[in-house]
Amino acid sequence: MNPLPEEIQLLLKTCTILEREVMEFRPFGLDEQGHRIRDLSGMSIKAAVVYLEQSITRERGSSAGSQAVEDLCRLVNQRIKDPAYHVTPEFLKNAWNSYSYEFAAYLYEFCERISGDPQFVFRAGMEKASSIMQVLARPFSLAQIYGMFPYFGNKFASGSVEFRVVEVTPISATLAMKFSTRTLCQFGPYRRRCAQVMCQAAQGIMAAVPVRVHRLPPATLTDLSCIANDDEWCQWAIRWPVKGQGLWRHTVRQVVEGPGGQPLPQGGSDGVPLHAQVEDRSLKQNADTLPSRRPVRWLLFGALTGLTLAAGFRVMNPSVSWGETILLGVVPILVASILTNRQLRVESQQREALIQEQITFVESRHEELREAYFEQELTRVELRQKVAQLTALHRAGLLFSSTLDREGLLQKVLEALTSDLQYDRAMISFYDPSRQVITDARILGVSPEIQAFVRTREISITDPLSPEGLVLMQGQPLLVGDMQTVWDRIHPLNQQLALLTQAKALIAVPLKVKDRILGSLTVDRVQAHSMTQEDLELMMTVAHQVAIALDNASAYEQIEGLNVGLEAKVRERTAELEQADRLRSQFLSHVSHELKTPLTSIKGFLQNLLDGLTGPLNPKQQRYLSRMLDNSNRLIHMIEDLLDRTKIQSGRLDLVPGEIDLGDCVVDAVEQLRLLAQAKRQTLEAIVPPVLLVVWADRDRLIQIIINLVQNAVKFTPEGGSITVTVRQESQRFAGVSVRDTGPGIAPEFLDQIFDPFFRVKQVSSGVKGLGLGLSIVRTLVELQGGMIAARSESGQGAELYFTIPLFPTKELLPSLASADAPCILVVEDDQDCRQLIQDRLRAMRYRVQLEVDGARVLEAIQTGMFGGLILNSGVPSMDGLAVLLQIRRLDQHIPIVMVARSDAKESAVRAIGMGAQAYLLRPFDIDELERVADYWFRPIEPLSLRSSEESSRPG
Repeated sequence: MNPLPEEIQLLLKTCTILEREVMEFRPFGLDEQGHRIRDLSGMSIKAAVVYLEQSITRERGSSAGSQAVEDLCRLVNQRIKDPAYHVTPEFLKNAWNSYSYEFAAYLYEFCERISGDPQFVFRAGMEKASSIMQVLARPFSLAQIYGMFPYFGNKFASGSVEFRVVEVTPISATLAMKFSTRTLCQFGPYRRRCAQVMCQAAQGIMAAVPVRVHRLPPATLTDLSCIANDDEWCQWAIRWPVKGQGLWRHTVRQVVEGPGGQPLPQGGSDGVPLHAQVEDRSLKQNADTLPSRRPVRWLLFGALTGLTLAAGFRVMNPSVSWGETILLGVVPILVASILTNRQLRVESQQREALIQEQITFVESRHEELREAYFEQELTRVELRQKVAQLTALHRAGLLFSSTLDREGLLQKVLEALTSDLQYDRAMISFYDPSRQVITDARILGVSPEIQAFVRTREISITDPLSPEGLVLMQGQPLLVGDMQTVWDRIHPLNQQLALLTQAKALIAVPLKVKDRILGSLTVDRVQAHSMTQEDLELMMTVAHQVAIALDNASAYEQIEGLNVGLEAKVRERTAELEQADRLRSQFLSHVSHELKTPLTSIKGFLQNLLDGLTGPLNPKQQRYLSRMLDNSNRLIHMIEDLLDRTKIQSGRLDLVPGEIDLGDCVVDAVEQLRLLAQAKRQTLEAIVPPVLLVVWADRDRLIQIIINLVQNAVKFTPEGGSITVTVRQESQRFAGVSVRDTGPGIAPEFLDQIFDPFFRVKQVSSGVKGLGLGLSIVRTLVELQGGMIAARSESGQGAELYFTIPLFPTKELLPSLASADAPCILVVEDDQDCRQLIQDRLRAMRYRVQLEVDGARVLEAIQTGMFGGLILNSGVPSMDGLAVLLQIRRLDQHIPIVMVARSDAKESAVRAIGMGAQAYLLRPFDIDELERVADYWFRPIEPLSLRSSEESSRPG
């Protein structure tokens, strides 16, 4: 028995090659060593595919037959690693293709599985009918055809199978076949089952020879030995019907028995086939037995001539003996026979030359077609591989640039090399040039144990001429077709890895960025000489992309490390700043209070002096004292702004809302500032609607808002300008106040900044004094009372500052009818009485209400329900109310939230506003306050819009 090159544990015949997940060898084209794959003719594959389609069509219909072939292609393609070698039904039906025996084994097994016929391969073999075989074999008898079995076998399965003619008789033949070592390597441990399948296919072909060539009944075969049973040869005894052979019977006997009726010598122990002798003799005998009219005429003419001579000689000389007479008559016959034999020999030589010429022509055309189709097949595979490589490179480039995570990047690189580029394994190793060691490698395509081994090993590189040194010290790419050629030069740890992975060929390229070598990228395959120069060029391109991506990831990691340290420093500095801010607020509060006492006395003394309590003043003294009084008033105003800002930041700003007549407040504030406007010869006008607008606000703070806005307008409006304060009803729930001036206006880039603390427009800062706190305090006061503020300006055409304030809710503003789609309010309150109070009031306001007690359940409810608002108690069980608020804001940025806190926890409630709450209620709160807050925040809100100056100037 011909052993495999490596000891392989053979499996039982019941174990099919389908247990192997993917094909280990290329199915067609060029093999890994660059040799042409011609193990099996495409006629055999076509016969199997066509028979599968026909048999399924007979059973289930034409559509089922076509679908069976499609399923066959899909199953086969799943076992082919490289998509460039995927097949189609049209490709499999091309008889001029050539395939490997491994591919044929997979296809036969899938055909048998799809058809459900255990004799499928034999029956498909009987369907194999090559036109070239029929043309070449038709002039010969069955004995001659079976005698030429090695000739046809070598023609269609060159180099992969060895054939032998053991014995040929007129009615039987004994033939033998065995697979080459290369074919047995393809079968691997599944050799027994694969040999059984291939024998069935060969038996089907041989049984069909009488049918296909001479239209006789099929031959019968008997197994004498089989490789599937661990014999060295597959050997069969073949018998065929004799009827109908006619003229060929005598010729076959002469060809088979040879001169003197002796049988032809059988193949020797070396298995050298004798088909050439059989073919030559058969051609000669065949030519000799063909009839010819001219030799027959010559024989008749010689016979008549001899008969005439003998009769005439006997008549003329009666004394001559009969022997002499017969001898004389035989002479012309002998002459005619000699001439006839000569003519027959000439004609036989001519026919033999003609047949040989025809066979040579047919074979040459056959080989030309096979070569043409092979080149076409090879070109198709190369084009597919190029497209696949370009696609993989493009996809890999996108993947490599899509992440800055080093570990994620390494995994994507290795997956792209093994999945998209079809390498058996891929490995990335990193190089430490200071220590000259390979370390921290990643590998894909091996077991976890090997991955751990590769990850933990360190390889010292000292020889620049070693394979590792060429790549990592000199930066040169390395292509190794056979590991045995460099085995003695590679590091022992790499030798151990090669033994574990069974790698036979590899490519290693450096990962180089500018002049730095980061490491190496290595891919390998289990077949020797399976790497080409094209693979090397491809890997160099991939390595360039990987090196850039790794360098970017490394830079990102360094930045992230710096960011971590920077964040820690920022947190530390922020804590320091917060502490400093608290100290500053305390200092400002203390200093402001301390300054107000002496300023009060200074202001009083100045007023006494101006009133003449200390005697008359000359004009110059009166002017100086007036200037001092103005400055003391401005200083007091600045101190009050600082105090208000400090109270806002510390959450100690008290608001006492109530029912306020907005128009009356505006008129009072304007009257307080009229003298200030007259001093600059400005026109100050207040426009209020005739109807009463009652708002819910703190009167003192509302007047403070209006005064600050009007003072700001007076400050920036030049002498002779005008300021207009307009009050109007903005909507069903809001009233609005607009302050418009004719000053220089505000540049567009500053509109979003004028409400920031300590901000002042630069171009006018030299002419206007102040801290820049007035508008920031105004915005805070407006928002704390449920309003909004905005600014509009066109350069050179003045500015308009506009704010809204909620109207006091009345019965007319409440919904008259309850609706199924009314807003649902989620109430989170642990106190039963308070929970009942809020629920009853909200339902009376036509809201739908859902109650919750536990903070964790609130988060679940927010994720599963749609709510129009949330009333949240700051002291709910299981979670702090502020923590619940933060979690809700992560889940929902839009739901209005009203915090409910104790009266002594106002700071917490104010802090909740900064964390995303819209309003707060301090217990005990009034029902009117609850209704106002709920109706303002839980009803649809119209956006604030600044009307045109013409609209703002109209009353109402």
